[in-house]
Amino acid sequence: MNKTQTRTAKIFLDDNGILHLEMNAMVVIDLEDSMDNFLVIKNTTNNQPCARLIDIRHSFKIDKKAQKFIDSKQTQANTLARAILMTSGVRTSTANFFTKFNSNLIPTKFFTDYNKAILWLKTFQ
Repeated sequence: MNKTQTRTAKIFLDDNGILHLEMNAMVVIDLEDSMDNFLVIKNTTNNQPCARLIDIRHSFKIDKKAQKFIDSKQTQANTLARAILMTSGVRTSTANFFTKFNSNLIPTKFFTDYNKAILWLKTFQ
């Protein structure tokens, strides 16, 4: 399993073919960071569709330009399903951000349990 560390996240594909995006603590994600993460994801997945586990258990912020880029159809195109892994104490505003982007097109579910998130994502592989 090859893991890539960017300034804002650790990104890797697990043995099940699920993409993991683990957000770093106490970072502010700007447009350049979001583009960097997008390119790492494209490279990691060989630009193939996959299920994604987005780990937001650490506190971080996303600026408006980065939000707009992350919300684009281009960045969501190869997402089969999205599990958002969070602690029960994650701010509602952070969770709501992740439900905004193309959620009517991409199955999205929130989890506090890693194993349950993986089991759910496996149903989309």
